[in-house]
Amino acid sequence: MKRVSTSVLGLAVVLLVTIAAMKPVSGFSCVQAKLSLLTCLPFLTTNQESPSSVCCNAVRNVRASASTKPELREACDCLKATANETPNLNKDKAVQLPKLCNVDVGFSISKDIDCSK
Repeated sequence: MKRVSTSVLGLAVVLLVTIAAMKPVSGFSCVQAKLSLLTCLPFLTTNQESPSSVCCNAVRNVRASASTKPELREACDCLKATANETPNLNKDKAVQLPKLCNVDVGFSISKDIDCSK
């Protein structure tokens, strides 16, 4: 019986460590930002006149996830790379997006921004 309880305890510890490792850490995630901002593609790549509320919520969430200066720089690099990878991106709309959503992201969303500043 002692071997069984030791094995169960060991398995429980392994499961807890695994779950703790899988739990997302707070902070900026480029992958998560890209997934969230997919909702903005209709505005950024078509003639849609304004961003949707879902898009603006995504912009708010991305900004909230980058609360430190290093995270903001990472967000800038991520969004710059995403802008460069997005076919048919309307550069003017990308720059306007944060303002239209009433979110100060701390930098311009553009293909040309210098994120080191």
